[in-house]
Amino acid sequence: MNNQSMPAWHKLHYDHATLLDLHAHPGFNVSLFHRLLTSRIYPSKRAFDPFSVRTNFPRLKDGGVDILMSVIHPPERGIQDECNLLPYLRFVMPRTWKRIYGRPYFEVANDMIDQMEEAVAKGIDPTTGKPFARFAHTKTELEAILAEGKDRPIALVHVVEGGHTIDGKLENLQELYDRGVAYMTLAHFFENEIVAPCYPWPEDIQKFGWFSSERDITRGLTPFGDEVVEKMVELGMIIDLAHCTPPARVRIYEIVGKRVPLVFSHVGAYEINPDPYNPKDWELRKIAESGGVVGVIFMNYWLMPRESNRGMNFIARTIEHFIKVAGIEHVSIGSDFDGFTDPPDDLKDASELPKLTQRLIAEGYPEDDIIKILGGNALRTLRDGWGKVS
Repeated sequence: MNNQSMPAWHKLHYDHATLLDLHAHPGFNVSLFHRLLTSRIYPSKRAFDPFSVRTNFPRLKDGGVDILMSVIHPPERGIQDECNLLPYLRFVMPRTWKRIYGRPYFEVANDMIDQMEEAVAKGIDPTTGKPFARFAHTKTELEAILAEGKDRPIALVHVVEGGHTIDGKLENLQELYDRGVAYMTLAHFFENEIVAPCYPWPEDIQKFGWFSSERDITRGLTPFGDEVVEKMVELGMIIDLAHCTPPARVRIYEIVGKRVPLVFSHVGAYEINPDPYNPKDWELRKIAESGGVVGVIFMNYWLMPRESNRGMNFIARTIEHFIKVAGIEHVSIGSDFDGFTDPPDDLKDASELPKLTQRLIAEGYPEDDIIKILGGNALRTLRDGWGKVS
């Protein structure tokens, strides 16, 4: 198909927009399952399947992804208590089990970073002989990749999910920043030295007594958490509020104010689906005041008050709501693909991201606004927030 016969959405999606996904987990495929990110053999199924692959290099390339915030998450030990089958994995996968659960979180995180970098370095596109992707460890390196033109590699940027990763040590935060980590999600599944989390599990997986423990969402940021937030501001490591309890988020707004951009990397809207995980309207305005962005998650459970399999309608409604409240400059996407999530059947992996562009065109959004939603806003936040405050 030549350029003259290309549909309008195609040129917008692949040529005009810089598509940035704020939150996805290709690292799990590498570190837990030892998969090749260059391979197409792993299916991306419509039904929930944690062993599907949704962000390998061919799918990212097919979907027009330019920048991917590549999540490093050392699995938390508390999850063994949530599902009594998980400890049996030590017998099925003894080496992986020891490597993941037999060491401090910080060591595991650094090992995962090493494995991802090695996998990316080996990822050559057989059709071009060029690298599929390259890690950017600084804004300067990111800008250099973006300047390479249309056939440039996908730019990957390290991010960390869960403050447990630093094992209660500020010097570990510094080391992660020095290794190229652009943001850290302070909370995740379990309380850590920094902060308490919201309830993390979809209710429909609470079977056989699994994943049924409660969370105290009145708990917030700890005194050490105050120090971590200040250190992140000083370093220029972006603060991600996803998974934090509402009181913790209030405290972070108090500490940070308008000094640096804040993000919710992968959430829905509380006014559409009233779960404490999702930010309320006043919080969306706080993010806008900071110059940050809110990334729409591609997981029906957090998007919808009553879950169904097809989620594109609620992705569109959530984007619309975020724009109405926070403004067009502060909306982005954070798929959470490959994070053991169940994405919508009508947008099930990175290769299907053009469907979102088509939907936004059909909704009547101007081209400039679609470019902002697909990545322009997130890229601006990355440029403004990643790096030391001058």
